[in-house]
Amino acid sequence: MGIYDRDYYDEDRREGMDFFRGEGSGVRTLIAANVAVYVLQIAFRGSLESLFAADSQAIVGGQVWRLFTANFLHDPRNPFHLIFNMLIFWFAGRELEIMYGRRSFLKFYGWACFFSMSVWFLAERVISPGSGAIAMGASGAVMASMMLLTLNFPYRQIIFIFIPMQLWVLMAIYVVMDFVGLLNETRGMGNGQVAFAGHLGGVLFGYLYKNFDLEMPDLGRFFRFRRRPRFKVVGREWPEPERWSGDRTRSERERVRTPKVTSATSARPSVKTNTSPFAAGSDLPDAFESRVDEILTKIAREGQSSLTEDERKVLEEASRRARDKRGGGR
Repeated sequence: MGIYDRDYYDEDRREGMDFFRGEGSGVRTLIAANVAVYVLQIAFRGSLESLFAADSQAIVGGQVWRLFTANFLHDPRNPFHLIFNMLIFWFAGRELEIMYGRRSFLKFYGWACFFSMSVWFLAERVISPGSGAIAMGASGAVMASMMLLTLNFPYRQIIFIFIPMQLWVLMAIYVVMDFVGLLNETRGMGNGQVAFAGHLGGVLFGYLYKNFDLEMPDLGRFFRFRRRPRFKVVGREWPEPERWSGDRTRSERERVRTPKVTSATSARPSVKTNTSPFAAGSDLPDAFESRVDEILTKIAREGQSSLTEDERKVLEEASRRARDKRGGGR
């Protein structure tokens, strides 16, 4: 694996993009996407809704992508539809992304979108089989995020409309309101402006994700071209681990591999920190690469905060060499 393919290195190299990097970057990206789509909805006056909203009749006709894309559309006549959803998502999503990792959280959100809108679609087919109901909004995925946060921290104290309460109480209020709304909808009551079934679908997805420790497949890999490594660290194999430490988060389980250090790798010449064998004219490239690999192993095992000043300089030198090799040095 190349140095630029490692998650913890990739987060540090994209300078000038602070908004889309670091803790909470996935949440900020999704919020920015929702806001951008909302601006386009206003600009194109209904064109996006006709193509991407969850139209039950169109879905029956095979346009299943609407079950996902509808989550990024909001009512252009009511900005509070977007604002309220994004505020709740910001509250719940940031901490979830830190807990589960950016990649796992984005997969969770994407599947929550599809699952919650699918529940709405199935409920509409049961309640009103011949109707052409239309739904849009991120409420289902947002409710999934809230449910997942509540299951992790049920007794956290929050302030809701100046009223202190525990998180599980707030979630229970939401669920009861949505259940009553759905029940009224089945009786022909209500104005049909709220997708209660979609909300409850999101709650169900959050519950299943937490209690069954679901690992969602990454569908995006089928639509992305894999990048070729730009800088190759050689000299050590990274086999699949036999077991995981029980106290690691989902994100760490995905990206941290415990290297199997053999006598061959441990016998490599060590690099003293008070002299630099990778200065100009050095004839020890293998020692440099081995040193970089050892530092990356240390990061994977102990985190970036464990690095010494000399180890950080080694990674900076590796980064500089990689940029020079690509012809993109700053």
